Amino acid sequence: MPEVRFNADTHPELVRQVTVWLESTDSERTAVDIVEGSAELTKDALRIVASAAPAPIADSELVKRLTELGHRSVDAQRDATLAGLDALAQVTDGTLVKKVSEEGAKAAYEMNSKVAKQLLKSLLGG
Repeated sequence: MPEVRFNADTHPELVRQVTVWLESTDSERTAVDIVEGSAELTKDALRIVASAAPAPIADSELVKRLTELGHRSVDAQRDATLAGLDALAQVTDGTLVKKVSEEGAKAAYEMNSKVAKQLLKSLLGG
């Protein structure tokens, strides 16, 4: 199983490392990859925050339930975003985005380069 690790002393340094890594793979990633990767990154951040609390708090049912709720929320947002891409592809007859392949519940999209750049910019906070 492939694994990516980042090591940073501060949050801004970690964000910079993740941003550099994400930008290095721009040409290889589809919109679906970006949406799913962002969701997984957010869920990992929730796990890190929950585990950083002192043991009695980190092990509490409240923190476990809040983390679980956060994961469900991220999954719902991911699913809604992917459904939005699919709807946009259908409504625009593929002029803005076009579904180019399907593998089970996952779909890849080919996107107009201008739209793709704007989407990346908004996802990466730039």
